[in-house]
This record gives sequence, structure tokens and C-alpha cells, in this order.
Amino acid sequence: MTNLQRILNTLDELAPLRTAESWDNVGLLAGDRSRDITRILTCLTVTDATLDEAIESGAELIVTHHPIPFKPVPRITADSTTGKLLLRAIEHRIAIYSPHTAWDNSEHGINAQLARQIGLQNVRPLAPFSADLRAPIDTGTGRYGILPTETSIESLQSTLTKSIPYCQFRHTHSIQRVVQKVGIVCGSGGTLLSLAIKAGCDAMLTGEATYHQCLEAEANNLALLMVGHFASESFAMTELAARLSRLHPDVASKVSKHEHSFF
Repeated sequence: MTNLQRILNTLDELAPLRTAESWDNVGLLAGDRSRDITRILTCLTVTDATLDEAIESGAELIVTHHPIPFKPVPRITADSTTGKLLLRAIEHRIAIYSPHTAWDNSEHGINAQLARQIGLQNVRPLAPFSADLRAPIDTGTGRYGILPTETSIESLQSTLTKSIPYCQFRHTHSIQRVVQKVGIVCGSGGTLLSLAIKAGCDAMLTGEATYHQCLEAEANNLALLMVGHFASESFAMTELAARLSRLHPDVASKVSKHEHSFF
């Protein structure tokens, strides 16, 4: 049997918690480290649907990308959506773990996977972590790199649509615009647009950005490529389930089948 602590050790090797952003709420958020684990469900977000799926499948652990709770809560009651979900998970003895920005930032995490999917070379973090984190040199906030040749936004759209499920591609600038130096920040990456501008990128791939962030990108002659928040991250939870299956073959790990994209 494999207890929860062994799974947590593996998750910390895949996505070291020390590399999460300082504002994030990562790690074991509910659960007993000594409990034996036989089934794991990975998902982007804990919702009624994903929690129902975990209960029905007999999973003792949910690995969710988005933390629950995300911000500190003074009480856990059924008066809030977060409280209801946490109470149900605890009632069914389901542990909850979130790697969130540690999985975004890690050496083989979401941003690194996106970089590989579009063929970036000489990839490095947009904002490297300081040496005192004892983190690998390839870890840090976001990624950027160089495409082998100048590539049109239209060509990148074709690549992303084929490689990322649920991709809902949107972009600033002309579809015929050619780019080569590309920054990547999954999820709500528009908030980190300044990092891509500072790195001299001529395009930035992200999940979503606001109207005003698009205007800022346009003003700096940087093309924003947006695939949808869900699409930019959900594929990596499938990859995480596969990695857990390989590393713990005695534990049944699978990705949720009951999540969908809103945009």
C-alpha cells in the first residue's frame, strides 16, 4: 500500500512547492498524511461535478490545479460554495492537494510543456527564481524562447488547435503577423505581460487576458495569443495523472472526465 505522504513526496519532486509564487496556497490543503491511497483523481478545479466523480470512483485524493481554499477562510460552513465542497470532501475522507503555480513553474510543468508544444528553443524563465530557493536553473515564472524560424500567428494557431484540447484561439494583431521570440504564461497570464515585454518577446502565449491588457500588448507591438484559461492548463492535469501512474503503479490515477471550458 502507498500512503498519502509518499504521494506528496512524489508531487513535490514533480512540482517543488518552494517554487510556487509567494501569494499562492499550495500543498496538502485537507487530509491525513498517514492514510493509504489507492485511487487519485486529478482535475483543474474542485467543483460539485469533480467531487462527485471522486466520490463515485472511490478516490482518496484529489490533486487539483486550482487550490481550494484559495484564500484564507475564517470558517468552513455550508454557507459558501468553498465551505460546502470542503465539508463534502472531508465527510468522505478525500484529501485535497494543489501544486498550482509550482506546477506552472517547474522544470517539466505547464509552461515548459506549452513551450515544447510550439517548438520553442533556448527556453528559459521569464522571471528566474533566486538561488536561495535551491531550485533548478530551468524553474521560474513563465517561459520564453525562440522559434526555429519566423512563424505566422496563423501557423501557431494551427499547431495549438491540434495539440491542446478545448483550444479557443484568440489573438491581437493580424493573423499573418510573423513572430519568433515567444513568452508563455499559462492561465491568467495577461497580468504578467510586462515580463514578456521586458524580455523582448514579439508574442506571448497565455490562457486569457483582459481588454486593457490586450491594448497594452498592442501599444508595445507584442502579439497576445490566447487559447482560453481552461485549455492552457487542463491538458497538463492529464499529464500529471499519467506521471503519477508511472511512478506509483499500485495507485489508480486518472484525470477528471467531468470538466469543461467556459471560454
